[in-house]
Amino acid sequence: MPARRAPRPSMQATIEVPDEALLGYRLWQVHARWHRQLEKRLKEIGLTHLQYVLLAATHRLIVDDETPSQIRLANFTKVEKMMVSKTIRALERAGYLARRRNAANRRANQIELTASGLRLLQTAFAAGVKAHGVFFQALGRDWRKLDAMLDRLMTD
Repeated sequence: MPARRAPRPSMQATIEVPDEALLGYRLWQVHARWHRQLEKRLKEIGLTHLQYVLLAATHRLIVDDETPSQIRLANFTKVEKMMVSKTIRALERAGYLARRRNAANRRANQIELTASGLRLLQTAFAAGVKAHGVFFQALGRDWRKLDAMLDRLMTD
């Protein structure tokens, strides 16, 4: 005797989903599109998005007179510590970042941009600006409104 199959749920029953519940999904889709656009530009110069973020964050912290460390970069970028560690190692092997003992905290290494890292960051920044311009041009001047709304969502 053949095994009986469980009855399939009726497709007649629908789930009512309020429009605002789909906002997160749409935000994810937009992020994925934007990420692909940026990754495409960065790939042309040999960087991943995360590598670019960590180079830029290192530069930002230095400009702000901070001493970048692995933990500070993880907190600043909100990227998981292990990913930061692996990516810093790759950037160090490529000669774009260097680690030096931090005199104030012997347990931490100070992260520094090398001269070639700074040159690459300048190139990457130009590529990022171009990618952002192309992607967000559809918003016109409304990008400022979107930026303000996203800022509100980022506060804890």
